[in-house]
Amino acid sequence: MVRSIMPNKQIQKSQASDDYRFRRLDHIGVVDAEQDTEFLQACFIETGDLSVLSDCSDTRSIVGGRTGSGKTALLTRLCSNEDRAIVIRPESLALSYISNSTILQFFDQLEVKLDIFFRLLWRHVFTVELIKHHFNIRKESDKDTFIQRFLGMFSNDKERKSLEYLQKWGSHFWKETEYRIKDVTSTLEDNLQSSVRAGIPNIQFDVSANKSLSVEEKSEAVARAQHVINSVQIRQLSEIIDLIDQVLDDRQKQYFIVIDRLDEEWIEDRLRYRLIRALIETIRDFQRVRNAKIVIALRLDLVERVFQLTRDPGFQEEKYVSLYLQIKWSKSSLTKLLDARIEHLIKRQFTKKTVTHKDLLPPTVRKLPAMEFIFDRTMMRPRDVIMFFNYCIENAVDKPRITGSTILEAEGKYSKNRLRSLTDEWISDYPNLSYFVKILKARHPTFRYTDILQEDIEQLCLDFCIQFSDRSRSGPLSDMAKHVVNCSVDIDEFRTFLSQVFYRIGLIGLKLEAFETVQWSATGASSVPETEISEHSKISVHPMYWRALGIRVK
Repeated sequence: MVRSIMPNKQIQKSQASDDYRFRRLDHIGVVDAEQDTEFLQACFIETGDLSVLSDCSDTRSIVGGRTGSGKTALLTRLCSNEDRAIVIRPESLALSYISNSTILQFFDQLEVKLDIFFRLLWRHVFTVELIKHHFNIRKESDKDTFIQRFLGMFSNDKERKSLEYLQKWGSHFWKETEYRIKDVTSTLEDNLQSSVRAGIPNIQFDVSANKSLSVEEKSEAVARAQHVINSVQIRQLSEIIDLIDQVLDDRQKQYFIVIDRLDEEWIEDRLRYRLIRALIETIRDFQRVRNAKIVIALRLDLVERVFQLTRDPGFQEEKYVSLYLQIKWSKSSLTKLLDARIEHLIKRQFTKKTVTHKDLLPPTVRKLPAMEFIFDRTMMRPRDVIMFFNYCIENAVDKPRITGSTILEAEGKYSKNRLRSLTDEWISDYPNLSYFVKILKARHPTFRYTDILQEDIEQLCLDFCIQFSDRSRSGPLSDMAKHVVNCSVDIDEFRTFLSQVFYRIGLIGLKLEAFETVQWSATGASSVPETEISEHSKISVHPMYWRALGIRVK
């Protein structure tokens, strides 16, 4: 009986699968989570990260991960799940206004410590947002009712003194975040200018002006400016944070302030790094508010750079580890994500039958299980898997399944796209990265560190300097290439630096010793010290980029 039934079931399954045909515009989602609302809503996979963010008692608030790891999707889901989620968009934070302020730049170059003000600014933003939403302040006429309600809630002198701050800025609570930030910043600028001009009447506040100041004038300007900065009402606002904790006393009404995309179109300058550092400090401060949580998303490499460039004496980075929630995906969770999206696509357009990757993919591709082949060409990020599968669908129009040859054809398009995206992702750090990647072309998947020969490096650097000359944006790779041409950096130093850069961005993995395995920045240490790279080290090009670089696969 068993023998007669099994073949019939297989035939029925095969016929049901063959009824479906991929259509020209089919896809399983788009790479931008903000545009991927349909699939994100229907196919979200909880890996435990969402429950962490939803818990106000859990200190993990900074969602870290590489581009495409799912940071935006996670924050979007948090906002859709929570009734009192307050979304602050980066463009409303007036970061450009602050970083472009010639007055703040002037004092920053004089090494006036602006950190206290930046922390005040973030505290002000978050305090106002919480009060605004809790008391439903939507228009100017709401502010008077709010002030009276708030004053009536507290009676002792300490609390009433703290409320002076709210009375001062209460008239602006109903206005947009950008307006309020500019208002507070311009107030500080005015106070700085008037205080310093009282001692140096003819001083000009622009970036080049401090070069004309005498030593005595610089000392005077710094002292006066620092006094203004140090006298801002940070203590008063700190006490208001305690009041907010008392106001938000209902465990069933928790608030979440969510900021995403802080690291997009990032412009590298000192003030922005200081702003992000102050934001991280403020997140720690607001942990005193039990029923509110500030959640932000940042690339971890940006966080590392912020701490490197704003490090103060006695700074201990381990104190911030408890704030991080690093997104990591397993093969199992990525498979669930892929299957959920496949099922949603096919059920939406054709049948109620459950379909998974097993129904659509061949058993193997180049002697590897099909999913292993795909995973090897990703950095274990949802964006990579979604994009690869979309290319497969694109090459399987009018067909019921994706064949091995279809996957290999899709791999070529996918690989080129990923290499372009990689250079775009890191353009702020390494402006001419796409040029230097050429040194990996047509190599074996794994090769010795010393196989990058002296003549290869000399020719690469010389061609770069001739081809781009003054037209190229300055950056670490560009500067090192010029040093090689000028003989101020030796070949091995350049080769080591290039390997460090390629490792950091995920283009290559490194096997530092013969007895070690290959390590990757996506799954291991984010950087490798130059002292650990030697002539015995081996370089492995990530399979994601094999086709784009013409890697010679056997």
